[in-house]
Amino acid sequence: MDKVSKSLKNITPFGGLNFIYNAINRSKFDAFIDEKLGYRNFRAHYSYSDIVLSLLGNSLCNGEYISDLEHLKSKFSRQYFTKIPSPDTVEYACQELKTTTIQEKTVDGIVHQFNYDNDKNNLLIALCVKTGQLKKTEKYTLDFDNVVLENEKQDAKKSYKNTNGYHPNFSFIGRLPVHIENHNGNTPAKYKQLATLNRCFKNLNDNGIIIKNYRGDSASYQKEVIEFLSENVQYFFIRNISSQNFINRCGKIKNWKTIYINNEKKEVATMIYTPFKGKFSFRVVVTRTLKKNKQIDLISGTPYNYYGIMTNNLLISEQEVIEFYNQRGDAENSNKFLISDFNLKRLPFMDFDTNTVFMYLMAMCNILFEWIKIILVKNKTPNINLKMRIKAVCFRYITVATTFVNHAREKVLQVFSDQEYKILQI
Repeated sequence: MDKVSKSLKNITPFGGLNFIYNAINRSKFDAFIDEKLGYRNFRAHYSYSDIVLSLLGNSLCNGEYISDLEHLKSKFSRQYFTKIPSPDTVEYACQELKTTTIQEKTVDGIVHQFNYDNDKNNLLIALCVKTGQLKKTEKYTLDFDNVVLENEKQDAKKSYKNTNGYHPNFSFIGRLPVHIENHNGNTPAKYKQLATLNRCFKNLNDNGIIIKNYRGDSASYQKEVIEFLSENVQYFFIRNISSQNFINRCGKIKNWKTIYINNEKKEVATMIYTPFKGKFSFRVVVTRTLKKNKQIDLISGTPYNYYGIMTNNLLISEQEVIEFYNQRGDAENSNKFLISDFNLKRLPFMDFDTNTVFMYLMAMCNILFEWIKIILVKNKTPNINLKMRIKAVCFRYITVATTFVNHAREKVLQVFSDQEYKILQI
């Protein structure tokens, strides 16, 4: 390189966004979001949908902070989508949309804080239906999980990980977030889970979405939750909590089978177990692993550790139960993708309730991103598949130089690439 010349021509390095925003606009998702979230003051220059689509564009270009909107605005000026607000405007909008945090004090003096907006949760499901990713004619598996979002916000409390943060719960169908409720860090995953699931299932039912299977970790191992699931899903699969009674029962099992899960040898068995001293009994698929020190446990009388998956499905084999439950790992990955790709690991605001609104807005971006990949694959876009995360899609599709030029009285998008770019068919 001997010389550098500068051109003042308005060219963006994120030209692929033009095709994405065009497809979103033709699908009228912006109008749908505004209809559901409501309309801002008539003096407001940016609508709620402008803010959601700007946050989506920021994430698609690997922006990590809402302050990166300023850089996106400068690098994407005079393109198809121009209504990119300042970070301050995003904060004002989130302040407008926030709901009051609920506080409850236990008899032990512990204060639990949780914040949710059922209308926004309903919007998440409705957006999944609007984008065609959830259909009323199909039956789905719901994955429920709590995660710790470590942060040093002024109102964050210490979690079980001994770090400050929030402890929200997420419900996913595949990679689609369909329900979010934010809890503060000191609130355990079991707290108010039945009430959360009641709201989640009501919203799903109201939108005509049928849940066939439920998968949850040991936080769902509660009498009230299991009774609720027995009435609302066909099958549930829940990690069993080890108790002295459970371990003692496992030690008495005589018939063990050897199977292979992901090429790993496991010993499994089935027993019928009655939890919580109740009247209902369920199947528990038990896996045992030999202790490294081979020391005999006093409760079970064996040198094994035992793990159980409780289910009301009596038809499938032990291997099928374990493999189906292990697919819950994909749901945990969905949590990680939402947190990392859509910047929940960098919550922008100083208070609990406003950050909860940000979670909902980024969940909408997540849903739109999953739709974008479907459209790109449908249009046979090279090197794009449905499993990709944002960084891969950005590198393979979004990062292309484009500019608008006037030609024959028309505004034409000029693309500087040997890869074929065309208006996306939706």
